[in-house]
Amino acid sequence: MDSETDDEVVSEQRRSELLDRISRRGATIGEQIPEEVTIDDQTIALRSFVWETKKQGVVPPEKRESVREVRATLNRERDRLKERLRSEDLSPEEAEELADAIVGIDRAISALKSLREPDLKQHAHEEYVESNRRWVNFIDQLL
Repeated sequence: MDSETDDEVVSEQRRSELLDRISRRGATIGEQIPEEVTIDDQTIALRSFVWETKKQGVVPPEKRESVREVRATLNRERDRLKERLRSEDLSPEEAEELADAIVGIDRAISALKSLREPDLKQHAHEEYVESNRRWVNFIDQLL
């Protein structure tokens, strides 16, 4: 390939290498979460959303549903981009950009999956036990 043209299509070998790259376990190590992604004409400030959510350590109850929605949306977008990479005629640059986008989305999904969602039933049970313990201590002091 002496000259690159607009009609150049990514080779099947390169396509296969990119698909292998995005499927590798450690593909997201060292990768940045994209600043923002646009999915279905909706722009998500992804990096700040992940950062603000991770900063809290656990997913607060008021954000739980939005985190699940963003994770599901990112998984759907990842699948859509992977299918494009697998089957569409793309230039080598477009294929590379798709692979980079997929890895960035994977990084965000991984970060959101690693957040703990507190078990509300267990928390309620622990509060109940602690409340009973305080009552027992109070009664012991009276006797």
